Amino acid sequence: MRRIVPGSLCAVLMALWAIPAPAWAASAAPPQDEGAGEEDVVIVDDAEMEGEAAPATGDAAAAPAEDTGDAAGLFGDEPAAESADAGAATPADAGGDVGKQDKDSEARQIKAEMGLITVVQRQRMLKKKRFEIQPQVGISINDPYVRHYTFGLDLNYWITNRFSIGITGTGMVGDKTPRYNAIRSQLGLLLTANEILWQASVNLLYNPFYGKIAIFNRALLHWEAAIAVGGGAMQTRIIPRLEALHEPFTNFTGGGHFGVMGRFYGPNTDWISVNWGVRAWIYPDKLEPPLRGPFPTDDRSLDDPANAKAAAETTLGFNVVAFLGVSFYLPTSFEYSTPR
Repeated sequence: MRRIVPGSLCAVLMALWAIPAPAWAASAAPPQDEGAGEEDVVIVDDAEMEGEAAPATGDAAAAPAEDTGDAAGLFGDEPAAESADAGAATPADAGGDVGKQDKDSEARQIKAEMGLITVVQRQRMLKKKRFEIQPQVGISINDPYVRHYTFGLDLNYWITNRFSIGITGTGMVGDKTPRYNAIRSQLGLLLTANEILWQASVNLLYNPFYGKIAIFNRALLHWEAAIAVGGGAMQTRIIPRLEALHEPFTNFTGGGHFGVMGRFYGPNTDWISVNWGVRAWIYPDKLEPPLRGPFPTDDRSLDDPANAKAAAETTLGFNVVAFLGVSFYLPTSFEYSTPR
């Protein structure tokens, strides 16, 4: 029995016969994801370039991490065991560890910077807005007949790190020198001399000099030098030429002074310094009258201290004192306002 195939069906069969075999295989394959046909793109991360593993995706993220041995300990900042524990930590713990590591890193950096020796170092101690209390002792160095031993106290407020205003009070104990006694006993001469009882003044201090001294290349001793100008009051007392016959009298006067002083700072203290200085006083003073004596040519009315003081001669006195002191600064700490 003969069957006749229509012409349209014949056209379809011929088209199918003409399609190559690979096309049949492609059409028979199961459907894929939309992105399967796209070209693969390789992304290089900066972390991977530095030796860190790239974050896992897909099934790789769910797979357990393989044992890497000592690789982390060799190339990373932390040992491998610690890295494995960090991977098992919760997000909250991980955030806390990161913050702690940041603080530890900052502390190590600060410690390393403090250990460096820089060419230009900042000042060892700052005095701005601090009170200075300075007890001091000293000795006069310019009077050949009377030696003064001094004890005093300086109170200063530092307006800036170089400029301060303060007050000074100094008590003095005078004593005749061996030269004074030798002249009286060997030459029979009567000397006219005065002793100072106390001094007080208001001072302005300016500190223009600052430097450092290396001690055996092991430590640095910071020092500074200052200039002081002030004025105030003082009291003197005469030393009678004939102490057995006449009484002394005192003289209250004013004067000014000029001083040069310095201080040293230790390596580990923020509130103590050791000070030295020389202070010169200039003042008007009264001396015992020349006619005060027991001789017939002398004025016997001058035996009275009041009359002798009224008839006393006025002269310009000059007294130089060298002193040592220790300063204490309040508050006991300070903060730098600029970076290192």
